[in-house]
Amino acid sequence: MKQRIENSGSFSFHYPGAPIIVTAKHGLKENAMTAVWHCPLSFSPSLYGIALSSRRFTCQLILDSKEFGVNFMPLEKVELVAAVGGSRGAEIDKFEKFKLAKEKPLKTSVPVLKDACATYECRLHDHRTYGDHELLVGEVVAVHYEKDAFTERGLNLQAVNALLYLGGDNYGTPAKDVFQHWDRQAYGKKS
Repeated sequence: MKQRIENSGSFSFHYPGAPIIVTAKHGLKENAMTAVWHCPLSFSPSLYGIALSSRRFTCQLILDSKEFGVNFMPLEKVELVAAVGGSRGAEIDKFEKFKLAKEKPLKTSVPVLKDACATYECRLHDHRTYGDHELLVGEVVAVHYEKDAFTERGLNLQAVNALLYLGGDNYGTPAKDVFQHWDRQAYGKKS
């Protein structure tokens, strides 16, 4: 039986979602933080949005530098994702403390995480405040990805254990044998 409430309650019914590590750098300061509120917004131009609290150190670095990185992490890095999310970049150097290995960016100065299966380098395209979060929209100017981790249809679940955030500091991965390709064009033509 469905429950009904008049407000948003715990506001976690939209999970699971893929956690990312957002990276930013301004001058000599850099940081990494875990985020779950993010999504693609446009193909042309390629726009990607992340929602961060304005109180976050990373948010200020992005606003100052006008660029950020979106790093997609595999399940094997779940402890790193949790550690980065559970610490404050204004107080510690997360790259040093958690030994975050970096690769050279192509078009920005943002840290590109070596352990990510894919990274978007983004230049800030737009910024708006919505309630208690900032929506930071970046134009994707470069992409780094593990070739074997993706097929023409997307993530290769035979090669990568996808990391999902389930809410409440719970993480998981989809069972590889239950995912199937269902062609929406074919199903959309069924009568």
